[in-house]
Amino acid sequence: MTRPARARVRRRLAAVAVIAGAASAVTGGAARADTPPNAWDLAKDPNARKAYDVHLEVRPLLFRAPIASDRDYTRSLERARAILEDADAAHSPDVRLRFDLGEVYENLGRHAQALAVLQPALAMAPDHTAAEQAWLDVAYALAHLDRPREERAAYERFLARTMNEYSRAIAVLNLAEADMRIGDLDDAVAGYRQAVQLSAALPSDPKTGILATWGLAVALDRAGDPQGSAAQTRLAVGMDSSDQIIGDRVGVFFVPAYERLWYLALGSAERARSASDARTALAFWQRTEALWASYVAQADPKDRWSRLGRAHLDRARSERALAEKRVGPRSRSPELAPAGVEVF
Repeated sequence: MTRPARARVRRRLAAVAVIAGAASAVTGGAARADTPPNAWDLAKDPNARKAYDVHLEVRPLLFRAPIASDRDYTRSLERARAILEDADAAHSPDVRLRFDLGEVYENLGRHAQALAVLQPALAMAPDHTAAEQAWLDVAYALAHLDRPREERAAYERFLARTMNEYSRAIAVLNLAEADMRIGDLDDAVAGYRQAVQLSAALPSDPKTGILATWGLAVALDRAGDPQGSAAQTRLAVGMDSSDQIIGDRVGVFFVPAYERLWYLALGSAERARSASDARTALAFWQRTEALWASYVAQADPKDRWSRLGRAHLDRARSERALAEKRVGPRSRSPELAPAGVEVF
């Protein structure tokens, strides 16, 4: 959901495993604001002003304008990366340069490199005023690398710092997704419900509420509550009528990638049940069967949800066969699928 699951959708917002460390002795320590070096700083490190100038130079390059294309933003990030690496930011005594470089690596999809820079930096200055974004970037890196327990701890560190209601709603959503990946379904269900409540107070951010509702539907399904899951799926389908949010179109990522199929399959089955005519119902049952078949084919057999996925596939096959009987001899015709129904 927001860059994104396992059952877990990711939105681009979050935070890392608790890293032990004493208060930083570096320039720009835990309580410092993002301000220029003073005389005392310069006395300790004559290069402090140069480091600060590099920080000021790269910060605008990390901001993505709403109208920027992916290519333009990547170019901007690569320019920032070159500047920071040339300044040896990974080893800078000014922790802000380390945070900057880690953010660049994460935004470029270099997740392991982001962790290699950010985790030592946060050990140096875990409570620096710029650390909130760093905790967030570490969490995303951990999510992409499928390390949900560390990621979960990161969200807790982030939630302990952020005062932004929008950020909190997304972090709670991501925390629920980490719980579902770990298999803590009670916590996942509670987290999704909390994210739904938080997002209801943020009308300018409907995506978070939609993702939380989808996540709740999946968590209830996996927790053995099909009625509750169906109710939430109906709500999610109503809010996300063309799968814009859970489709691969709005910056939501799933880890593993095949987790997206579970969400799509639940939605397709709900559309089949609520179809107004037999032929449309059949088309959606065909799509549902194809989605579950794709999930089963791609899922790791050791995945904790793999067996339930196979059970869903068996049920979808039965429903598709019944729908074919209702429609009759032309039931296998390709013209059956209504507009907008993709068969995987």
